[in-house]
This record gives sequence, structure tokens and C-alpha cells, in this order.
Amino acid sequence: MRRRDFITKGALGAVGMGLAGCGAVKPRKVKLWREQAYFTPRPKGTMPMTELGTTGIKISKFGFGSHIRKDIISYEHQREYMIREAHDLGINIFDVYDNELECYQYEPMGRYLKPIRKNIHISLSMKTYDGRTFEQEFDRYLKLFRTDYIDMVRTHAFGPDHPQWASHWEFAEKLFRYKEKGLVRAVGMPFHDIEDIAIVFDTYPMDYVLFPYNFYHNICWLGEKEDNFDSLPVMLRKRGVGVMTMKAFAGDYLVRPFSVIARNFANDSDVRFAEAALRYVINSGINADCTYTGMYTLGHVYENIGAFYNPEMNDEEKDLLNKIKQVAQHTAKNWLPDHYRWLENWAQKPVEKKTCYSA
Repeated sequence: MRRRDFITKGALGAVGMGLAGCGAVKPRKVKLWREQAYFTPRPKGTMPMTELGTTGIKISKFGFGSHIRKDIISYEHQREYMIREAHDLGINIFDVYDNELECYQYEPMGRYLKPIRKNIHISLSMKTYDGRTFEQEFDRYLKLFRTDYIDMVRTHAFGPDHPQWASHWEFAEKLFRYKEKGLVRAVGMPFHDIEDIAIVFDTYPMDYVLFPYNFYHNICWLGEKEDNFDSLPVMLRKRGVGVMTMKAFAGDYLVRPFSVIARNFANDSDVRFAEAALRYVINSGINADCTYTGMYTLGHVYENIGAFYNPEMNDEEKDLLNKIKQVAQHTAKNWLPDHYRWLENWAQKPVEKKTCYSA
């Protein structure tokens, strides 16, 4: 789709769609959020690329997280254009969930990615829906994405006391068998609890790991506080495991209040919260192979990619993030629902634990 066609079909009206997670607003009843009601120019530059661990898969340092909200499902032309623009600007990895709060995405994303399938990598989270077996679900993946294999598939990590412990380890074993058959290129796991990592690496040779990392949730340590400890990224790289980060803006439940705080602190400056947050990750020293974020508008695509084209972080951005962090350390737990409180386990505590980087 040409940019002129996209604009005439209402893209500028959709630029204002908010940053929060999948909402309950009816289709086309979209509120023009104040903080998104600005024009973001199309960035110019080159997207950095790297290998995912030792898999041989060359990926862009920034990935398109295709989380979506109900109120923007009906904007299919705009959504497809965003994806084509992201690809044209250097993104070659697209992370897709199917049913997240009833926002089904496999079918439309399969259509959007079909013309560029040979040039991109598809990343999925292995979950079964509607009573399907593992095998039935995976066959569905191949059909909907019109492909003979899926580049990257992950299954959640759970401790032995979790009720889903057995089923997810069963999924992991099957994914490794599918990898041997050429149906999967790389198998990974996201970690929401650092203590689960040792259990996983004592069991499976993971290809990549995905974990929360941002200016607020930036704990990257493993084990006790001895002087000779390895940070999480160092440990992963020693094993040849790919290092991927998520929640660059601190997650769906915090991005809204953090954006409001940022606007109050930087009301008269050109500093943008999203760019500052991404540059924090880029300059953190962990050198992630890739960082995923969800993007709901064309402005998000341009702004976020622009941070990777121009990665240098200035003092004003560091100051803004430090001010937000100071507020968050006292109030963030009140903004998180009970089922999301685990995220605070990754929040930096004064002097208690060593971190990869502090702004």
C-alpha cells in the first residue's frame, strides 16, 4: 500500500491511539490520546543487525511486537501499512500472539506478512487454544503463516511448584523435536522469575532467552552477591544463548502512568519518553541481540525505530528517566494488578543487588 493511500484512509486519525494494553473500547471508538497527537517524521538511517546467539539467524536489533488492542483491530489497512513500513525501515523479526485478551492476530498477521515471508523471521509463543493439541496448534501455525517452518518459538518457563510446570516442559521437549525435524529454527523461553533460569539451563540447551529490561526493571544478576558473579547476559553469552529483552517501557500497566510523569517533567523540552527508554536499553551494556516492543500506531513505529537509528543518549534523557524511576520506586506497585506484581521482582533495589547498568 502506498503512503498516500494509507493517509487518505484515515491513518492520521489513528495516530492518536493510546499506549495501554488490549482494551475494552468498541471498534472504531478510538480516543485521540493527547500524548500521541503529534506528527512523528519518518526516520532516516540504518537498522543494526546481529546474530541471535549462535543460531545463525540474523535479526534486526529491534523487533515488532504485534500486541494489539480491541479498538484498533478494525484498522486493518493501517495495521498492514505499519508492518510494511517497519520492514522497509529494517525490522525483520515480528513477534505475534494469537489470543491476547481476545485480540486474535495469527490470521491477519499471516496475511500481512505473506508478501515478505522470505525476508523476515516469525516469532511465536507456544500456546494451545480452543482445545487443540500441541500438534494441531503447530499445524495451524504453519497454515496461517503460509510457511513450512517457524523461525522462533518459545514456551513459558515455570517453576516446579506451578500447576503448568508439566505441560510447558512437555511443550519444550516437543519443540526441540520439531527443531530436529526442521519445523522450528530456534527454541527459547521468556523469564519472569530469575530463579527459574537455573532450572531451565540444567535441563535444556536453549537457543535464546527473553527477559524484562528497562530503566526501572533492570536487574540482570544471577545468584548471590559475590564479587565474581556473572550477570545474566554474560552467563547467557558464555553458553551461546541469544539475549533478548522485552518491556522496554516497563510494561502495559506502567507505560501509561510513566508517560504522564514524563510529560510533567519534560513538558517544555523535546525529550520523548519512548526514545529515552529505548536508548537506555541500547546503551545499557547488555548489548541485547534484539528488543521487542508493542507498537499500535505509525507514530510508534517511526519514533521507536528512530531511537535505533540514532542511539546516543543525552543527559536530559538520563535525567528524565531517573526522575521517573524515583517516583516509580514508591508508587509502581500500586499501579500493577495482583497478577502482574511479579514484575517488581526485576525492579532495582538500592544497593541490595548488582545490576548490569544504572542510568
